[in-house]
Amino acid sequence: MTRRPTEPPLIVVEGSGDDFDAAVAEVRSAGWQVVPGFAEAPVTAGEVRAGAVDTASDAAAALLAVLGGAGTVIHARTDGDVLDRLVDDLRHVRRVDLRRAGPRPVEPLRPAAVDPDALAILAILAEGRTLGDAAATLGLSRRTADRRLAEAREALGAERTVEAVARARRLGLLV
Repeated sequence: MTRRPTEPPLIVVEGSGDDFDAAVAEVRSAGWQVVPGFAEAPVTAGEVRAGAVDTASDAAAALLAVLGGAGTVIHARTDGDVLDRLVDDLRHVRRVDLRRAGPRPVEPLRPAAVDPDALAILAILAEGRTLGDAAATLGLSRRTADRRLAEAREALGAERTVEAVARARRLGLLV
């Protein structure tokens, strides 16, 4: 028998109900107790909450479950803005396993679509400095800098920050 990881999983599934069910089955097979929904009941050790997020209040309940110590398997069925905020908030707690049904369609980049602050953040990160440094340098809160960075990744069609920096450099957006 394999030992389950000590840290409960934090999975966000953008896809069909089958994709969500497969993620729940995977978590169960790893030895975690899966509890449906994001109820406000106290979290017990080894518990993973699983359910759909359709609204901002569902997202808040899922976040509260994570902050209470639960692992989660979230079936993301909400609009992109609510989902982006939820994933950003969850990433402040710990690593998120974001699963998409297929490759995200990448629209052609319109350099004007990348916010100047976001480009400045990417430039600072490209120097090897931290996001906190970038926020302080630009006079932004850490949360605003994180949101702008997420917007830059989205505009550049990048999943990771390193990829966003590389794409911005290739496109001549970073000096």
